[in-house]
Amino acid sequence: MGIGFHDLSAPPAPAGDLLLPGPDYGLSVKQMQVLGLTRDASFGARLPEVRAESLRAKAFYVGDEVSETKRQSTRMAVDTKAPGQAPPDLPSLLLDGRICYIGMPLVPAVTELVISELLWLNYAAPDKPIYVYINSTGSQTAQGEAVGFETEATAIMDTMAYIRPEIYTLVIGQAFGNAAMILASGKKGQRYALPNARIMTAPPRLNRSFGSVSNVMIKANELEQSTQTYVDFMSRFTGRDKEEVRTDVGRNRYFTPEEAVQYGIIDKVMQPSDAVVIERRDYEGQLRASQAQNRPRSSGGTLAGADM
Repeated sequence: MGIGFHDLSAPPAPAGDLLLPGPDYGLSVKQMQVLGLTRDASFGARLPEVRAESLRAKAFYVGDEVSETKRQSTRMAVDTKAPGQAPPDLPSLLLDGRICYIGMPLVPAVTELVISELLWLNYAAPDKPIYVYINSTGSQTAQGEAVGFETEATAIMDTMAYIRPEIYTLVIGQAFGNAAMILASGKKGQRYALPNARIMTAPPRLNRSFGSVSNVMIKANELEQSTQTYVDFMSRFTGRDKEEVRTDVGRNRYFTPEEAVQYGIIDKVMQPSDAVVIERRDYEGQLRASQAQNRPRSSGGTLAGADM
């Protein structure tokens, strides 16, 4: 019989012959015999019993008492993990450093997350700047296929203009189409690019459309309006004439970071020697302060506020 099958007809073995109960491992009696888990000459001592509660996630994250049947819990650095809690996820750590990262094409789910982060950072500290890191092809793919609406970028830009914090933008990797427009919309003097980033201006696009002539004309008019909006924004952010910008964005145009500085899309190329300071947080101290604040105060051995 193969190891992966249960023999339900086999008589149960005496309790003293088994080293471990069957339900702990989900094995039949014969499977345990094949694997050498029965008492014989090679296994003279009884193995430790495995309990179900020792396999729960809390035993690994919270740091319960470590025994011979539990794995030693792994802790992160002191300033990134509060005791008794799971490690914070990386997007939360970036958000805590006031970094809003756009690392995907601008589809509705990405826009919703970015706008939510911007609104939260505005609520948390409206007097501190927000750093928008961009690595996106915009509402298009690299092949020019539309994957989202042009309003995804304008929704993000309207929110950036609505909130109080200043917006610092930085392109890492690539900023294509309306992602380059978001890059250029940052505060003047605080728009950056890494040395090997790629920036491309491209006209708004719609995927191939079918249907009546009236519907095609409606979509064509909407595409023309989106193009005019794109030109207006890029002209305002770069300081160039609208006719020049419209000619430039009529086809895909790639910029090196140095060319983007000359065109007015960004202000500076970040070099490895430039210091980038991110505010560090003492999570351990914050947790201790929160626990001390929530701890009931006692007076004369009686909890404060308790009924006598």
